[in-house]
Amino acid sequence: MAKPINLAIVDDHSLFRDGLIALLKEFDNINIVFDVSNGKELLAELKLKKPDVILLDIEMPTMNGKEALYIINLKYSKIKVIMMSSHFNDDYIFEFIKNGACAFLPKNCDIEIILKAINSVFELGYYYDDKVSNAIASLLQNPPISENLIPDIFFTSREIEILKLINSKKSNYEIADTLYVSVRTIEGHRYRISKKTKTNSPIELMDYINKSNLFKIL
Repeated sequence: MAKPINLAIVDDHSLFRDGLIALLKEFDNINIVFDVSNGKELLAELKLKKPDVILLDIEMPTMNGKEALYIINLKYSKIKVIMMSSHFNDDYIFEFIKNGACAFLPKNCDIEIILKAINSVFELGYYYDDKVSNAIASLLQNPPISENLIPDIFFTSREIEILKLINSKKSNYEIADTLYVSVRTIEGHRYRISKKTKTNSPIELMDYINKSNLFKIL
């Protein structure tokens, strides 16, 4: 008998999770090791258990699927991730596949498709249906043209908040007061932002924000 696929499910809607679990338990080769409601809970579980495949929702509170995928790729690169979303356009699909997702599924797809994707990413490392394949092909053949392309930099949701406040010319003290954290915490975030953007001063960072059209892209 083939080794079962250890699966984790991450979605903030408990009814969706429970329904998916009930359907997947019907298949002998699927072993659900845990289910959680957001990325932060997922990362806590990954310290204890290592699934083969994760079904990961994108829009969740506390830590969303984009942030969780980034950390999984850094710390747990052997785990295969299948993104699931209600949003299903070419740009969205391409972004997540480019950033390490092994498959991208609509949340309303049939259980047979989900099972096929799980088996495919476990055995082959990917699952691209016609919609995903066409999205990748379309964007590779017709890349978006922009005079102000942002570098491929990942910002956490907290860093984006801080960048917006910096762009509003807030000081570290004002940012700390707004976000209810210490000034030292803000200084740590700003240090990491400077490293990511390769800027050495507040003026350079402001120039980076303006030239990259950052908030039109994020």
